[in-house]
Amino acid sequence: MLLTPFQTADRVDRIMCKTGTPAVDSLLDGGFETGLVYLFYGSTRLNSDLLRAAVHAQLPLRSGGFSGPSIMIDSSNIVDLVKLRDFSFQLGLEPESVMDMIYISRAFNSTQTYDLVINHLDEFLERIPAKMLILPGLVDLFITEGLDAERTRQMTHIAARINAFTLRHNLVTLVSTSLQSKHPHYPPVGRTLASSAQVHIHVDETPMRTVYSLTKHPSLPNRHESLVRRGSVFGVTLPLDYFFNDGST
Repeated sequence: MLLTPFQTADRVDRIMCKTGTPAVDSLLDGGFETGLVYLFYGSTRLNSDLLRAAVHAQLPLRSGGFSGPSIMIDSSNIVDLVKLRDFSFQLGLEPESVMDMIYISRAFNSTQTYDLVINHLDEFLERIPAKMLILPGLVDLFITEGLDAERTRQMTHIAARINAFTLRHNLVTLVSTSLQSKHPHYPPVGRTLASSAQVHIHVDETPMRTVYSLTKHPSLPNRHESLVRRGSVFGVTLPLDYFFNDGST
């Protein structure tokens, strides 16, 4: 038997898709990478970022998209047709065509969420050649309905399923929660999902800007990027004598 020597890779070719949000592109050194699960948590501003990503994925490859549809299992009711229309116009896309390429399945309780993720993901991908899977509010219903032994087991099963599914089909998977975290470095989604998601992004809002913090990544350091919120204006307070002086001071 002829044995070949062990070789190491000098370069890893990554398939990337821009996020549609410049601050997040900068945070992630270019955008989303296929084969990874991204966990967003913090401010509800992240819901708009997920919708924008679903639209941006339909751009051609040369424009930083996937030129393909997205699949969404929505447990948080984040779908906003007005926002999807506006994002489409901003990218020069036809809104009707964009909405036809975002396949949405709504989950109203934890049982439906579990069934869709465990039993129907393969079926979805067989019919829809998507490269992006979006799961807003994935575990929120499990937590708000009350965690018991069975729901905890289901959350663990879901986390393992999503991780394996993302790797096998080389997807970009975006998971989010609308629950508030007490600490920006600890997503309120349970240990299993937090550990299985390779990338964590905390989203925070101030009156002037949105701050994106990378708190976990397999190859990038923890860091922050900010985006000035549209319509924000910094006020300036002037002393009273400014209006009465003779110009000599």
